[in-house]
Amino acid sequence: MKGIFIYFTLLFILMPSICFGSKDFIFISNNVLAKSEKEAILILPGFGSKIQGTDSIIAFFIKTGYDVYIPNYISRKSIANCVTNLDEFIIKNDLASYSKLNVFSYIVGAWTLNNWILNNPKNNIHSIVYDRSPLQERAPYAVVTDIPLIIRIFSGKIMKEFSKTPYSPISNSQINIGIFIENRATKLIKKHKKTAMSLGSIDWNPKKLKQVYSDFCYLPLNHDDLYNRFEIFGGEIIYFFKYNAFSSDAKRTPFSEDPFINFEKK
Repeated sequence: MKGIFIYFTLLFILMPSICFGSKDFIFISNNVLAKSEKEAILILPGFGSKIQGTDSIIAFFIKTGYDVYIPNYISRKSIANCVTNLDEFIIKNDLASYSKLNVFSYIVGAWTLNNWILNNPKNNIHSIVYDRSPLQERAPYAVVTDIPLIIRIFSGKIMKEFSKTPYSPISNSQINIGIFIENRATKLIKKHKKTAMSLGSIDWNPKKLKQVYSDFCYLPLNHDDLYNRFEIFGGEIIYFFKYNAFSSDAKRTPFSEDPFINFEKK
């Protein structure tokens, strides 16, 4: 019994919690201008937001001068339900009225957003910055394979579905697309390394992410870091929204260090 208790405790610490109960967040930076005269940022957090939280996300983006929207869209049931929840949030908050809508999306957000765009090809999305990870995107497969019952209890049906659902790219030429590529393994991936790596070696080429893009850059961070290390990468998001490309300081070659070793942030 002690061993089971310890394992569940470690799982709670290491694994993003899937108890999706947080509220929507809305911040209006300027109440004078009409939406048609402003741009907004829509942020789609991932599974990890219930452990990592969204406080750092909010603290960074409310200082950028944009109106900021963070929906509680993730469903325990299915990706389709996530898409429905996102659609309802967009309609309820009239995001279509903004002159431009910019999106920063974590991993499950990308699966959700892309399906929403396929259903709503006429939209006002100006740019998207995706957080992608050749390693972390194997996490659903790894945990569903290694600890299926526990994952079902924590996440419902969605994690198993997500582990089997290929990425559905968008190719809308009117949307500027930037991709962050994480270069470090999370504690979760380290714990389930054998299963994650059973899918084959990691290819860091952005083309392997199966998403057309305007620009990309590599980050010396793991997926958990993307929830709180905005001093490292936050400026690149805003730069991309303004100029449709990352800055000249952005790293466009992968790191040579072993992603399972905590190499120095550069």
